[in-house]
Amino acid sequence: MKYISTRGKAPALNFTDTIMMGLASDGGLYLPEKFPQFSPDTLRALRGQSYATIAKTILWPFVDNEIERITFENIITESYAIFRHPAICPLQQTGPNEFILELFHGPTLAFKDIAMQFLARLMDYILTKK
Repeated sequence: MKYISTRGKAPALNFTDTIMMGLASDGGLYLPEKFPQFSPDTLRALRGQSYATIAKTILWPFVDNEIERITFENIITESYAIFRHPAICPLQQTGPNEFILELFHGPTLAFKDIAMQFLARLMDYILTKK
């Protein structure tokens, strides 16, 4: 899978190069050239699964086999194993049609833990392989 800049002037990159680059050289953000499609059956099968299981299924197509699948899944498992709530980011109902998504169960008690725990481990793995 290739990733392209939102500004269209930077070279297309693969998954690991995109992760390590961050912003595109033209100042844009990298997006997948094509978004993976999931069948209704695949999405139904994810209902009730753990956050890590859902993340493994949804994120894997973006990796495009650049990292061994078991290694990638282990990175995800380790990233969220340290969260204080088993649901990682539980959805709490506060009223008949009102819900709050709790994003503070990570190690720093901040919403950024949802992405940064995974991203830091992923970058560490990529750096050790280069």
